[in-house]
Amino acid sequence: MSVKLLEHLRDELIGSGAVRNTPEFCRAWLGRSEGYIRTLRNHGTGPSVETLAICSHKLGHYAERLRATGSAEHGKLALQFERLKGLCDQSIARHAEAVWRDPERMSA
Repeated sequence: MSVKLLEHLRDELIGSGAVRNTPEFCRAWLGRSEGYIRTLRNHGTGPSVETLAICSHKLGHYAERLRATGSAEHGKLALQFERLKGLCDQSIARHAEAVWRDPERMSA
């Protein structure tokens, strides 16, 4: 999992007007401290599965709420949120598969 995914999510949400800046994204969409992305970059690590799951769930929640308004503009934003949710879900799935395929972690 890569910090680049989080940066992509952040940039898309800023572009949509759902987020103003990185600290807000980290706090409101990842459930982490405002310096979470910077910390990951400094340590050379990626986001946790929990962080991606939180973001995925929130994106899905707001996609449903936006779609329910019936507004065409909100519908476009809902599609964008669903696409971003899919990116989170794909990353979570790749991580899960890497864990169960690792013979050292999954041996009996």
